[in-house]
Amino acid sequence: MTKNITARFLTVLLFISIPAQLFAWGKKGHGIVAEIAFAFLDSNTKQNVRHYLGSTTIEEASTWMDEMRGDHQYDYMKSWHYVNIDKGTQYEATKEPNVINALNKAIDNLSRKENLSDAEIKTNLMVIFHLVGDMHQPLHVGYRSDKGGNDIQVKYLGNSDNLHRVWDTEIIESEGITTDQCLLLYSTFDNSDREEFKDLNIGKWIYQPRSQLSKVYNFNHDSNVIDQAYVDKNKKIVELQLLIAGIRLASVLQKVAG
Repeated sequence: MTKNITARFLTVLLFISIPAQLFAWGKKGHGIVAEIAFAFLDSNTKQNVRHYLGSTTIEEASTWMDEMRGDHQYDYMKSWHYVNIDKGTQYEATKEPNVINALNKAIDNLSRKENLSDAEIKTNLMVIFHLVGDMHQPLHVGYRSDKGGNDIQVKYLGNSDNLHRVWDTEIIESEGITTDQCLLLYSTFDNSDREEFKDLNIGKWIYQPRSQLSKVYNFNHDSNVIDQAYVDKNKKIVELQLLIAGIRLASVLQKVAG
């Protein structure tokens, strides 16, 4: 089914110290995911989420895990942002800290929020806001061999960069991708697509973004130049991933705060 989604839109690790590994989508991308999620929520769930977040906006909640990267009391979260899987292999369930396990844990915690303090509820919500976005950036479910594209040096808009950051931030910023542009894609989903987004089997989610990796790596590796043709082809994929992340975030928020 995910192959059909991809075709339709084409036609219309071990923790490392490189900061880009922590920044799926960057600030703007995470904000877009949060805004999309709120576009699909009922008023009661929106009110509950705002109550739990207090003075923190949904955009701030979505980037909190990145903002805390310099605070060593949160070092235990460093490996939560991604899961690296060797090329040609499938994810095998593990107890190691990764984006799948961390997201499942936060959802499970909030299923018993009557046992949590207000601060604990807020923290788990902010983890959910962030990690749902992270999981849908293809290079956050990428290959261990190149550390999710961080080891792939490229030229983008005349500047030296790495492939991971190009997908996190640069395409979104340079192409001016917006929430409204992403939401326009929703009308192309059929009912089966929409039902799939309600499935809260988090382990299955990684296969859709991971299916995009062949496009992510489809550039001239002799020159390592990311040209406009590559950007034009992949802009829709970025928008698609942001949209799916937002829809799935809405489904999770409905479950834990509805």
